[in-house]
Amino acid sequence: MNVEEYEKMYTLEDRYWWFQGRLAIVKSILSRYMDRAPRKGHVLDVGCGTGLVLNALRRWEPLGIDFSYLALQFSQRRGAQNLLRGDVTELPIASDSMDLILALDLMEHIEDDKRLTDEFFRVLQPGGYLMATVPAHQFLWSDHDIALHHFRRYSHPEFKRLLTNAGFEPVKYTYGISFTYFPIVAFRLIQRAWQRSHGVQAPARPRTHLIPLPRPINRLLIQILRIEAALLRRVNLPVGVSLMALCRKPR
Repeated sequence: MNVEEYEKMYTLEDRYWWFQGRLAIVKSILSRYMDRAPRKGHVLDVGCGTGLVLNALRRWEPLGIDFSYLALQFSQRRGAQNLLRGDVTELPIASDSMDLILALDLMEHIEDDKRLTDEFFRVLQPGGYLMATVPAHQFLWSDHDIALHHFRRYSHPEFKRLLTNAGFEPVKYTYGISFTYFPIVAFRLIQRAWQRSHGVQAPARPRTHLIPLPRPINRLLIQILRIEAALLRRVNLPVGVSLMALCRKPR
């Protein structure tokens, strides 16, 4: 990602509705569907970014890996200690060693996502879990994706096929960030229509759509996604701007 996007992410993650809502959903799914807690030091956050998830799951003493020196510096600033720099498609981790891998909004950044999922499968011990989230719906592609250096957004069958072809067994597979789906779709479509009608070209330096919100609205969105997190403990949701999967490597 661009340097300014890392800085923006680090500044916003602790309070912005998107990051806090996604974290609540991920923690809810893990607590509901994993049949046992991972051992300390056997949790791997791949593409750990600026360290929000490492900090949230610190009781498990997770290991973070990222290719970006800048991301690792921000993670250190947040208090993370167990950090590696490396190519996520060639993980410097022993085979069959991890209880849980987290790949949160990572896979869309990797051109060879098949190679990436094969590495996840190799590193997990039999019975271990992969928790992965990706952006959904290619029709939502925008300068937000370009700013984040995405290669794709995923369809529901496409992402599931990628995971099962690598050998994983889906335990939980659902859309997420669902309660805000229609406002986000409307925003993207209106923005696209306005740009076309005014002949606006793609910006030379595209920016993410992390728009600062008034504090009451931001708090409301976080509460809405916490309700969604509770709901996802029981059911799958039919729409959303993200796809979320908890998968297991067969024993």
